[in-house]
Order: sequence, then structure tokens, then C-alpha cells
Amino acid sequence: MQPTESRLQGLCFQWHWNTFPYYRGLLHMNNNTSQNAIKGALNRSMGVVRGVADLEYFFASTGHFIELKSPDGIQSEEQKLFQSRIEEQGGHYHIIRSYDAFKQLIITIHTNAI
Repeated sequence: MQPTESRLQGLCFQWHWNTFPYYRGLLHMNNNTSQNAIKGALNRSMGVVRGVADLEYFFASTGHFIELKSPDGIQSEEQKLFQSRIEEQGGHYHIIRSYDAFKQLIITIHTNAI
């Protein structure tokens, strides 16, 4: 059974936190979910933007935007737009659908400094 996207995110973050203590803080989440409409309006006024990837990882002078999806999850239109804007600027955008794929991505980033 595959974990939910939020559970997958927690597993991935904890693995990175425990495996690479020197790089703690370089992988962090974006809080795109608000508790209610008032908090949502406040968050938007402070810079929360729809479609931004779930995680950001800054390594070797390069930003990586990581969107976590269940095996059958699809991107929203806002997420597709964000991805295209990141890629237009030469950024790296990754869609990750499993814990093992996340670990492989991080190892590849560290090995190749992509």
C-alpha cells in the first residue's frame, strides 16, 4: 500500500533529516494549505502562492523544486504553470511518486550536483 502524499512527504523529509544532518534546513516545505479562509487570505497576503512545489531543496548553488504525488496523482493547472515557470528560468522541477524515488533523487543530486 502506497502512503498518502502527506505521509510520503513526512517519510522523505525525515529520511533526509536523519541521513544528511549537515544539510538540515536546505530541504524544507512550502505551506500551501490553510486552516480556514481567514488564515488563507493572510497567508496569500504574505506570499503563499498556489501551485508551488511541496518541497524545495537548495544544494550546490542549485534549487530543486520537488512535487510529491501518489502513483496516480496528477498535477493541478497551477502546479503545471509553476513547473513551466521554474523550468523557463533554468530551475529543476521533480515529480516524485515514491519514497525510493525520493532517496534516489537526493543521492543523484549529491553525486552529480545537478
